[in-house]
Amino acid sequence: MSEQISKQKDTILEPSSFCQIGVVVKNIDETINYYKEAFGFGPFEVRQADYPDATYYGEIAGYRGKRAFFYLGPIQIELIELVDGKTIHETFLKEKGEGIHHIGFTVNNLKKSMENAEKVGLKITQSFTRPSGSGFAYLDTDKTGGIVFELIQKPIKET
Repeated sequence: MSEQISKQKDTILEPSSFCQIGVVVKNIDETINYYKEAFGFGPFEVRQADYPDATYYGEIAGYRGKRAFFYLGPIQIELIELVDGKTIHETFLKEKGEGIHHIGFTVNNLKKSMENAEKVGLKITQSFTRPSGSGFAYLDTDKTGGIVFELIQKPIKET
């Protein structure tokens, strides 16, 4: 059984591809200021998130929000603030308050990784895929261990 589970994990994500910690916050600007002043973290890259075709438990339920990114060593920290729409982040904030929401892993083929996750009984709680195939998908891995895993396929950089 453990050999089968190991093979399944390898087909969904590679443990060594861990790249991100996502933190849900009420207010990105206040959090950035606190992190800068108290700890000297930064620089921060702030982005507007607008995903009109994002799914929420398989249904299209777009949302808008703010994101801020910075690095602690090799790991990217993503601060997540919801502006409007239905997201798993909103549910997390209502149920648990601010805090660590997910850990992210880069994948080479988001669609295939999502299919492999579903084959082993994991549900896609929220996702967004760009026309290029890049995007993200959150898995319902928090049922055991309490943490959501995010699959991230980064956009291909043009050279």
